[in-house]
Amino acid sequence: MMFKRTAVSAGTPAEAAGTAATKEPAAIEMGKWYLKQAMLFEKSKQDSQKRITQLALRGAVGALVVAAVSIVGSSALVLLKRPNPPAVLRVNTVNGVTDVLDVATEGHMSFTEAQDRADLRRYVEMRESYDWETIQDLFNSVKLMSAEQERDVYVKLFALPNAPQKVLKDQYRIVARVGPITFVGSTAQVFFSKKLIPLGSGQQPKTEYWVATISYRHEQIPEKRSELDVNPNGFRVTSFTVDRDWTRSTDATAAAPAAASTLSAPSVPSMAAQGSAQ
Repeated sequence: MMFKRTAVSAGTPAEAAGTAATKEPAAIEMGKWYLKQAMLFEKSKQDSQKRITQLALRGAVGALVVAAVSIVGSSALVLLKRPNPPAVLRVNTVNGVTDVLDVATEGHMSFTEAQDRADLRRYVEMRESYDWETIQDLFNSVKLMSAEQERDVYVKLFALPNAPQKVLKDQYRIVARVGPITFVGSTAQVFFSKKLIPLGSGQQPKTEYWVATISYRHEQIPEKRSELDVNPNGFRVTSFTVDRDWTRSTDATAAAPAAASTLSAPSVPSMAAQGSAQ
């Protein structure tokens, strides 16, 4: 049996061209979609890298800040915990006089400490000196630089029977001179000398050595001009005690009135010592 092969028609050229034209726009759209997705993926990678960079930068800045704060805190702690240098004693091998040498840590002194030293020096010299002509000015200045409780103690000294203005009068003068000043925590130790000078009697002056232990604070600066001229820093002494410095020799004795001192006469009277004898 013979089969007849039927030929398949390939279509006309116009139909083939139409089919190709239909597929070409679809391919272009597909290409655009892939390109868009690729661009979005690349943008997301860049954004992610940017966020990582920002986080790393913030972390580095934070670490630097913490390190700087740690360094500053450690430095401040070292300065605060640095011990005060001990007092240095110097002995004169000729006459046996012992001097206390003041020292500063590594040769440096803060402005606040320098102010405190100046105020302590003025306070001790005004409180422990005596002169008939200037006693009122010294009295007012010491009152202004004393806190309330210590001010009351100081005022009561001048009501004692052996108060300096009642005994020394205009016949003697006392000159106080401050030497080294050391600090033990918030308390100051002030080494000073007191020279009793007889006036018009031909007697020889006498010098004694003392140590004042002082606690103090700073209050508001005075508003009155008269007070501001005397105490511009608001310096206030809260406690003032005086002891003899037996490590230093005493000059030749002057005939000071026995009633002016609570120590064995004759002696240079101390304002703090008189208060303790009340």
